[in-house]
Amino acid sequence: MSTRCVSLHLVLLAVAAPATAVRAQLPVTAPGGTLNGLVRDSATGNAVAYALVIVVGGEQRVFASESGRFVLTGLGSGRLVLRIQQIGYRAAAIPLAVDASPGAPSGARGLEVKLVRQPVVLPDVVVQGDVCTGTEALASSAEGGTVIDEAVKNAERILVLERSYPFRAVFEQTAFQLDSAGQQVSYRTDTIRYDTRGLVGYRRGRVLEGNRGPREVANYFTTSDLAREEFQKWHCFWYAGSDTTNDGLPAHRIDFAPVSGVRSPDWAGSLLIDSTTMALVRSEARLVNLRSRETAFTSARCTVLYKEIVPTLMVESLAGCITSRASVRLPYTQARWVLIRFGFIGKSPVPPSPP
Repeated sequence: MSTRCVSLHLVLLAVAAPATAVRAQLPVTAPGGTLNGLVRDSATGNAVAYALVIVVGGEQRVFASESGRFVLTGLGSGRLVLRIQQIGYRAAAIPLAVDASPGAPSGARGLEVKLVRQPVVLPDVVVQGDVCTGTEALASSAEGGTVIDEAVKNAERILVLERSYPFRAVFEQTAFQLDSAGQQVSYRTDTIRYDTRGLVGYRRGRVLEGNRGPREVANYFTTSDLAREEFQKWHCFWYAGSDTTNDGLPAHRIDFAPVSGVRSPDWAGSLLIDSTTMALVRSEARLVNLRSRETAFTSARCTVLYKEIVPTLMVESLAGCITSRASVRLPYTQARWVLIRFGFIGKSPVPPSPP
């Protein structure tokens, strides 16, 4: 049995690499800096809906439409690399030589990209404690990526939604206060508004903030954190085997935890990836490295369920957390959030519904 775990930022680099390196610069025209493209399945020729298109090293990140078409704007003449990826497909990196002059011929079809279906490799099952002890790179396969790669793709897609297609979400929150015997003492219901433009994301050493006591707060783990450089630097994760706890449906479980050098309170947990679609269906996280002299938190555990706004584009729809604190009158809090409204601010990757 293997005892390897893998640093997340190493996996992300593996996802970005194409199966076969493309060395030549493909000449394309982008009149006025606008490049049109189309993403297809290499075997069927069908459109690959909602593929993620990234200008490597740049700020442009867009999703293709349901028909596989995408538009990149603000490009300059010169060389760049596009990375195109979708869950269940091998990522493609395409070097381009771009002519963005206003008089450049537009061409009839623009750039056409064909993605290859990717067999998913299941790594060795790893039995691991709460905290990883190494960041050894996982062996890659020429025939396909690992299920861990698919988890990274899910996280990166959610992060791109938050950054490039900011949205507001409204949750109904119900919070129960429990006494030391676990008996409900009180509860309250609130409406929580969530705007992704204000998201900061994971910061090591800042998972808990505020003075030790009732006003101390936890900055909860979100799946997009897995695609952030800061989280990748200080965490590793590993394949934990098959799982049927999601309503009996087959899934793959991937565990993650802070590396051994992290001593401050942090998040460890699991992701569940549907074994057929490779889409994220559930995440679980718990606080580790809690020391009584530094924090009033004695435990915190959260579960998040996801739903598709369109195929392969996931958002958080239902969450539940239970926390406990020492030296407070009501030590336990059980909270539940239910998504009741969702909307993009400005541009949307989802075309409007016909009237």
